Amino acid sequence: MRIILILFYFLSFTVANAQNWSVINADLNLSDSLTFPTEIRIYQGGGITNYNSVFRMYEDGPNNWTAEFHEHWTKIDGVMDKKIAKRNIQSKSDIEYVHLNIRRSYIYNLPSRKDIQWKLMQRGEIKKVERFKRGKTIQEYDILSKVIMPLDGTGYYFQAKSPYESNEFEFGNPERFKELYPEIDEPKYVCELIEIIRSEFGIWQK
Repeated sequence: MRIILILFYFLSFTVANAQNWSVINADLNLSDSLTFPTEIRIYQGGGITNYNSVFRMYEDGPNNWTAEFHEHWTKIDGVMDKKIAKRNIQSKSDIEYVHLNIRRSYIYNLPSRKDIQWKLMQRGEIKKVERFKRGKTIQEYDILSKVIMPLDGTGYYFQAKSPYESNEFEFGNPERFKELYPEIDEPKYVCELIEIIRSEFGIWQK
C-alpha cells in the first residue's frame, strides 16, 4: 500500500471540465465540437470568480484566419446578471506563424494533467510505518510519497483540430506546476501555449 502525503498550498481550485464548458458554449453560441477543418480553442476559467473566457482561432479558407475572444460572466443572484462579450482580435505576428508556433508547443500532443499525475509528485521513500490492524498495532514497510497540490488558480481546456490530427486536454494551474516541477516538460509547454496567446493577442494579461 502507498501512503501519499498531500500538502495543500491554497484554498480552493476547480478545473472546469468539458461538461461545464458545454453550458458556457451554449451561452456564447459556440458548438461543443470544433467546426472548421483547422481550429483551436483555449478555455480559461476556474479559481473563485464567476468569469470565464475562450480564445478561438480558425481557418475557413486557404490562409483566411479569424481569431476571436469570448468572455462570460455567470449570473450571481443579487449581484449581477449573466453577461457575455465577443470581439475579433488580431495577432502581432502573421497568424500562420502563430499557428505553427502553437503547433511547435505540442498542442496536438499534450495530455491532460490527470494523465501525468504520477509525474507531479516527489518520489517516495520506503519506510516502516505503524498501523492498527485486526485489533493490534503492527509495523510494515510502505512507500511515502509527497504530492504538492496547488488548489487555487486558473484552469485551461484545450481543443485543437487540423485535417490530419486532433487533440483535447485540460490542465489546471500550469504556472504553479512549472515552478514546482521545472524538469517536467508538460507544464512547461502548456505555459508556452498560454504565453503565445498572451503575447500575440494581448489577452489574459497578468
